[in-house]
Formats: sequence, C-alpha cells, structure tokens
Amino acid sequence: MKNSKNGGLFAGIIVGLLMVIGGTVFLWWNEGNNVRNIKTTDEVEKNVVEITSKSDCSQYSGQLVAMGGRFTVEDKTITDNVFQVSLHSAALDRVVEIYQWEEEEEHDDDGTSYTYHKVWHEGLIDSSAFNSSGYDNPTSTAYSSDSFYAERVRLGNYLLASSQISQMETDKDFSLSDNNVAIPDGYKGNGKYVTNAADLEKPQIGDVRISWKYNGWKEVSLIAKISGDSFVSYTSEAGKNVNFVTEGNRTAAEMIEMMRNQDKLMKWLFRLFGFLLVFFGYLSVISPLTKLLSYVPILGNAVNFVFVLTLFLLSLVHSLLVILIAWFRYRPLLSVCLLAGCAVIGAALFLLRKNGRTQTVQTA
Repeated sequence: MKNSKNGGLFAGIIVGLLMVIGGTVFLWWNEGNNVRNIKTTDEVEKNVVEITSKSDCSQYSGQLVAMGGRFTVEDKTITDNVFQVSLHSAALDRVVEIYQWEEEEEHDDDGTSYTYHKVWHEGLIDSSAFNSSGYDNPTSTAYSSDSFYAERVRLGNYLLASSQISQMETDKDFSLSDNNVAIPDGYKGNGKYVTNAADLEKPQIGDVRISWKYNGWKEVSLIAKISGDSFVSYTSEAGKNVNFVTEGNRTAAEMIEMMRNQDKLMKWLFRLFGFLLVFFGYLSVISPLTKLLSYVPILGNAVNFVFVLTLFLLSLVHSLLVILIAWFRYRPLLSVCLLAGCAVIGAALFLLRKNGRTQTVQTA
C-alpha cells in the first residue's frame, strides 16, 4: 500500500512536469500562430477583390474574392434517412443525447473529492474511468449524432464548396409536429424530441432523446479563392488557409474585422489555457508537500495558501517570459521598440525622482 501511494505521488510529479512543459510549448506555439494569423489577415486585406454574386466567373478565376448575398439551395431536400427527417435547407444536424452520470472533481484542503451528477450529454461518457464505482453509464447506443449537407448551394453564378456549406450553422430547431418522422419501436415523439424515456421530466440513466437542427440563413458571405465556378481555400504566404463563411450580406471590410476579432479571441483563450496548464502543472509537482502540510492544523492551511499564491505568481511570470521570448522570435522589431519604450519611461521616472530629491535637499 505504501509503495502504491509513493508511486501515485511520483506519477503526480511526472504529470505536473509534463504539464509545465506542455503549457510552455503551447504558449510558444500560440504566439507564432497569432503572428501568422495577423500576417494572413493583412495579406487578405491587401489582395482581396470585392465582387458581386453575379460577376463573371472566368474574369476572377484564381483570385481571392469577397462576396455576399442571397443564396439558393438547389437540392430539393436533404434527408436523415434513419428517421426520414427531410427538409429544404443547406445543413441538417441530428443531435443524440443520452442521460448519464458525469463525474466532477473538486480540490480542497482535505484533498480531492468526487461528485456525480446526472446530465443529458451528446455521446457516451466512459464511466469505467470514474474514481468511484456504482455510477455506471451505458456503453453503447443505437443512434449517434450526425450531420447532413446539401450538395448544391448556389450564390449567384457560383456554387459553394462542401467546405463552405459545412460552415453554415444549424441555428433553427426542427419541429416534429409539422413533419412526418419515422419513429422507431420503443420510441415516441415528445415536443421537439424523439425519445425512449417514459417521462422526459424524470429521465432515467440510459434514456435517449433525439432532436434536429437546421440552417435557417437567407444570406451568406464569404472570402475564398475562385476556382472555376466554385471556391477553394486561399493559402497565405504565412501558410494559413483562408476559407471564411458567415451569415448575412457582409462587405469585405466587415468580414476581415470579424476574422481579426476571432483571432484575438482565440489568442487570449489559448494564452489562458497555456497559463492554466503551467499553473496546475506546478501545483501537481508540489502536491506531495502540500499534502503533508495539510495535516498541520491552522498552520498547514496558511502555508498552503502561500504556496498556491506563490505558484500562481510563478506561473504568471513563467507564462509572460515565454510570451516575451516568443515575441523576440516572431516579432523582433516590435519587441525592441517595446523594450526601448520601457527604457525611456524608466529613465524619465528615474530623472524625475532624482530631480525631486535634489529640490528637496536644496529646500532643506
């Protein structure tokens, strides 16, 4: 038993070190990826040609273009053949949710505890990996989520590529009451769901509910490269693919701004993720020490708090240093300018402080 505990502590240290290394690598990659995104968006802004959906295909073949307007789905319907759900739209999603146990891990001064909740979840949750037994989820399901797309969606003189149709969000709920649906044996219709639950208000573990969502857009806008009467991804000099699709009739400037905002959001989310990897990695590395201190009344809690705060600050400094060094690799000119600016501000503050002391001495 003792060897098992020691092995667990040792494994925690190894996992913690791997998390710190992984977080460091991820932070470095994110800065490089962000620079590539910025260069790509600037390149798109410089080279994109704004055209209408009625423009001549041959005139712009091979060029990066931006266009928008009303589109038409030339397919009569798209169909989920399993349930015979059929409608006229660009995209249709079947959403299969199963009522299951979900494990939640909680950390406190007494160690790690686990709680279990019943939730509707898309896809199967593997309960064999749970820390406690007695919370068994189904291991198979008769149906799974799936997506269906129209083959021919036309924007004026151009056909959308499959990679663009798949980006068209399914934002509308499919109504069972207005459509004929093939409901399998053991299932029934209940609101927007096909379900095998006796009571959806009081579901049981293993119950299934199935619903559908479809694309309800009227207009679409895109930035991509024209190839014949359709589109392909545009590859920037930075090596990033551009195949941007959004709802509505947008100008090139609006879509480029949307691309920039998406890139900024992902940059900060990835920075946060990298920081958390480093932070929890450090926590895992010192977990044997914090576990030992937890047995010391009052003092142990205070010391643990200091440890966690220290590791938080260490992780923050660690992450900022990685980002700073990455900037020297990917943004050398900007990094030098920022350092020069900081040096000028620091020198100015030093001189102001020195002059203030001199005037104080002279007055005295």
